[in-house]
Amino acid sequence: MAEKGNNTLKLIVVTPYKNFYEGRSESVTLPALDGEIGIMPGHTPLVLALKPGVAMSRRGDEVIHFTVSEGYAEIGHHMILIICNSAEFPEDINLRRVCESYKDSYESLMAAKAVEDPDARNIALKELEQEAGRAAARRHLIELYGTDHQRQRLAELRDEYDWV
Repeated sequence: MAEKGNNTLKLIVVTPYKNFYEGRSESVTLPALDGEIGIMPGHTPLVLALKPGVAMSRRGDEVIHFTVSEGYAEIGHHMILIICNSAEFPEDINLRRVCESYKDSYESLMAAKAVEDPDARNIALKELEQEAGRAAARRHLIELYGTDHQRQRLAELRDEYDWV
């Protein structure tokens, strides 16, 4: 319930493993299937599907960025509940794991395209696209909002893993 005179949203992010984040925000940006969506207090109630990407929460001068995987968000006038498979802050991301995951999912994606059974191929492609999307979201978060050390390390690993 909104506090009288408070122009903020309550943001709750939950994964199957933990309550990832809970706090108040003046605005939130989420990666929806149809593109990014911005939400402010008083937004029309809505349920939307999320794709892997970078989310942002702003309250005054404080801005936080984190990745979300596939999931959904329930948006009310003064609350956003995000339920997703995973969520991570930049400082929690294992860069080597991101590079390995991205490379493995890309190689598996190329192999899955050769599967002859169209139903099996479509299922495999959907799962692999989500996996690649999660790795790409983590990489993108580091490129935009990681520390200088993380960005430098990511550049080194990109050369080591030979991917763009």
